[in-house]
Amino acid sequence: MPSMPLRVLAYVYSTAVAAAIAVALLFWRSSGINTEFLLGAFGLVLLGAYTAISKYKTTRNAEGEVSFIPYLTAIVVYPHWSTVGLIGISVGLAEMVKKKHYVKRLFNASQYVLASCCATWIYLVLGGVPLAENSAFNFLPHSLGVASFLFVNSMSVAAVIAIAERKSLVKTVFETNRSSFLYDLFAIPGVYGVARAYTDWSWWGLLVTVLLLYGVRVMYQAKQQLENTNRELLELFVHTVEFRDTYTSGHSQRVARYSRVIARAIGLSAREVERIGKAALLHDVGKIHEIFGPILSKPGRLTPEERAIMELHPVKSAELVSKLTEFESIVPDVRHHHENFDGTGYPDRLAGKQIPIGSRIIMFADTIDAMTTDRPYRKALASEAVRLELVRCRGQQFDPDICDALLASPQYESLFSDRDAGSAPSLTQILERVRKSRTPAAA
Repeated sequence: MPSMPLRVLAYVYSTAVAAAIAVALLFWRSSGINTEFLLGAFGLVLLGAYTAISKYKTTRNAEGEVSFIPYLTAIVVYPHWSTVGLIGISVGLAEMVKKKHYVKRLFNASQYVLASCCATWIYLVLGGVPLAENSAFNFLPHSLGVASFLFVNSMSVAAVIAIAERKSLVKTVFETNRSSFLYDLFAIPGVYGVARAYTDWSWWGLLVTVLLLYGVRVMYQAKQQLENTNRELLELFVHTVEFRDTYTSGHSQRVARYSRVIARAIGLSAREVERIGKAALLHDVGKIHEIFGPILSKPGRLTPEERAIMELHPVKSAELVSKLTEFESIVPDVRHHHENFDGTGYPDRLAGKQIPIGSRIIMFADTIDAMTTDRPYRKALASEAVRLELVRCRGQQFDPDICDALLASPQYESLFSDRDAGSAPSLTQILERVRKSRTPAAA
């Protein structure tokens, strides 16, 4: 097994040391332990441990949880070094339940402790008092305390991804947090609501909180499972289309990956990247139509009549995609993905900026996949040969601006590897990935 990169190990161990120093400083700042308050915090930490252990699948390789809500509640109920210690032990035990790399366990526990220390320190410095003692809402310490926890947590995770992937920290922070920003805002009133339930109704309030958090967990899990099922059914449909042509197996998935890389390389927003990725995945679904079956299975070259029929597939693909309301915005991208920049393409002979940008990107991705896939008449082309071909067809088949931006981007080389270098994987994926050797893309 390849060793963990030193830069990742150094960062993880530095986080652990920072967490230990933060606890020591908090210990020096705090007064003696209030056993009654600590008992309440202990109950909340147990709830956090339960939610951490009962994670739910969000994707094949990632999981979701809401453990930070009870942990943050424990902090505002009793902002003390002993509460932080309980959180650290809880996270550590939760990490031990599943088989994980020890570095991941150490990092998760350390960054939670560090974030908890920062939240506790800011809460106290700004005049916050234990809600177990006074349950009145104090906006500034409460809001900034919760925000500091979320900030340190997000920055810690983004930093380990950026270090492992050699990416921009700012960009990684945005990519890893754009979908959770609204949930983070909800944490500020949510934490106070849970705290009041406990302080007003004692252990009965904690029981109500357990039921509410379980309900939220079930709701989000069901939503995520529905989204995953829809995505997998879509991929299954695309696979079914590709079974007609043995030489294009996996083609649409690769074109979708390449399209996302290219879209990021030219600076499109995350939403545009995902939209174009969907269009690329569906760009050839029209080939499922019966008129294409005999042609796709035919050996040898096509006749002019057969080629004219095949040039209808973008139209058929767009017609199919238009049946789904959710994909209405990508219909033009699908229809025009074979339009050449100089106006010699099909089906509508659009030229230049008349061609949707998604179509122009898919044209690159589609052609790159054709060049980097083994065919009966030639072997797959390497990176430099593809570069020369893109330059040769610049301004004719390809948008020259996109061509220049792609070839100048460091992400160009990621087109020739198995992974999508621009995506923002989970910490689990990162720490698993950096200890595994990278394998070249299948030709």
